[in-house]
Parts: sequence; C-alpha cells; structure tokens
Amino acid sequence: MKAWKDCKNLLVIRLDNMGDLIMNNAAFMEIREKLPSCKVTLLTSSVATPIVPYLGTVDSHIIFDTPWMKLEHTDQPAKILHLVEKLRTYQFDGCIIFSVYSQNILATALLTYLAEIPLRTAYSRENPYQLLTHWFPDPEPLSQINHQIKRDLMLLQMLDIDPDLRRLPQLRLYRDIYPDATPSLEDWALPASYIIVNMEVSEPKRQFPSQHANELLRSLLNKGEWIIFTGQYESDYLQDCIQGISDPRFINLIGKTTLDDVLCLIERAKAVISVNTGIVHMACAYSRPTVVLYANTNPQHIPWSPRSTQIVFDIPEMHKSKNQIIKYVDKLSPEETHTIPSATEILNCLVSL
Repeated sequence: MKAWKDCKNLLVIRLDNMGDLIMNNAAFMEIREKLPSCKVTLLTSSVATPIVPYLGTVDSHIIFDTPWMKLEHTDQPAKILHLVEKLRTYQFDGCIIFSVYSQNILATALLTYLAEIPLRTAYSRENPYQLLTHWFPDPEPLSQINHQIKRDLMLLQMLDIDPDLRRLPQLRLYRDIYPDATPSLEDWALPASYIIVNMEVSEPKRQFPSQHANELLRSLLNKGEWIIFTGQYESDYLQDCIQGISDPRFINLIGKTTLDDVLCLIERAKAVISVNTGIVHMACAYSRPTVVLYANTNPQHIPWSPRSTQIVFDIPEMHKSKNQIIKYVDKLSPEETHTIPSATEILNCLVSL
C-alpha cells in the first residue's frame, strides 16, 4: 500500500463551520509544508467556504452540506450520489477526514469508500472495518481531551507526516490576496484605535445576556474607547445589546460588513471582545488581543492564541446539547458554577493581554 507521504492528489474533509475550518488550517499548513508536491483539495460546507481563500493551503475546494452535520441547510439525498461520482473523477490518492470527538464520521467515510479513494483515514470510536484503510480508535473524550488544533495535528502524526504539534493556524491578509482591491471599510471614517465587540452567535446557548453586553459597551465607552460593534444580521437580541447607546465613538456595523471587511477590521483592531464564534478564531489567527465570553460548551474550541483568554459562563439547562458524548464530558467536569462576568472582570482580562 502506498505511504501517505507519497500522495500527489489528496482530499481533506472538514464539513462543519468556518471557525472549525480556521483551526484545521494548522494541519493543512503542515500538509502543505511536509508534502510540497501534493495537490490538496478541500471538501467543506457552504458556510465555511468564504474563508477558503484566506487559508492559503488548499489548491481547490468542493462544497457540500451533509445531512449528518449540524448545518442550517443540507443538500438533497440525490446529490449525495452525485458527490460520490464527482469525488471518483478526481482520482484522489488519499483522503483525511477531520472531525471533533462528538461527531460520527462513518457516513463521511462511506462517501470516500464509494468514491474508491485508496487511502482513507480518520478517528472513529466505532470500528469502521473496510470504510477506512487507516483507522485510529478515538481516545477522546473517554480517556483524554485535546484542543481541536492538536487533535488534527496528531492525526497527521499517526500517518507519519511528522507535523509540528506546536503549530498554530494562520490566515492570509486581505491585501495579500487582493492587492488592488479596497474593501468598503476604507470608505468609513474609522479611528486609529478601536475595539471590536461581537455578540452574534449561531446558537442561542452561546448568547451572552444582552443586559450584561449593554453594560460592557457602556463601560468601554466610559473609558474613552472607540467600539466597532459587528454582526451579520439584525436581530432583537443584538438590538437589546445596544439599547439606549448613543455615542459618536460607538460604530454600529450590524449587517453592513462582508467577510473581507470583518477580516480587515480584525487585522487592525486594538483588541477583540467576542462570544465564542468564528470571529474569535479569526482574531486568534491574526494574533490580536482577544477576550472570549465563552459559553461552557466544547472544551476543544477555547481560544488558542497566546494573546487570547476566555471567561467561562454557564448555559441554561434548556439549551444544553442532547449529544450523549457531550453530556458525558459535562458529567466529567467538576461541578463548578460559572456566573456571568461583570464588565469590570472583562475589562481587567483585556488589560492583562
């Protein structure tokens, strides 16, 4: 059987969200460095796709929204068979499936098996038998829990790709990708120094209470800071967060920015304060001082930059995951109570960075 280091045409799979894909870029960077002559194709979701040009590590990508991932929209059953045929036409030498420990990879492994990719690997708790040629029994979370970045890199290590396990993901800069283009933010009168505050999340369980968010914004303004408040879509929740705030140093950009704009804003920011979502991983990739208001969910996804920290708060019982693996991890954790942090606590964390 051909060794992984001999692959010339490799498929890497990451089917979930943008933040997950950013963290995965550490492993992609290692693949690019250790297999310099190998063509790398990424299979990912439509919600993660916009960040692909900023990875700088894959040659091409395929978009597919699978029904076995937590996505708002999924492709129809007939398209799964079309995807198999499409993957077969690429004649890949090998495929690496990346995942978190709470996901089951067998459906994804079946795709690669049907596409007749000769080398197929992933972590899996269940024995995949012939679906994978290289099966690594998943030790997480039964005997250990690693950060997502290390988990991905350790999978490469088991394939003898010899990664640097200290590698951290990076993203390309907007000006390096589009040197002759100007994002719309250049037309805005932005201050030289500002703090980005983001309270938008994709799941209610990760929301920071709007009253506390409002107090945080007022405290920052009282300290003389300029604030750029971001969010992709208008919502009652975000409006509650900024209720009654009227200050020339508060710039509300809800619904006004593209991904390019957001990345440029993060790159230039004095600091970032955010709930745990994709913006956190963008800020970490650009090594910006970052305070994360972290809903107590997946310990694999805590901020990972040396210039970042998190303040954990508990989520309501009604919003807790029904995934039995995540429930298992919750029971392993010490029975601590993580209260909602005050504005003073958050600002103290920011100063410490």
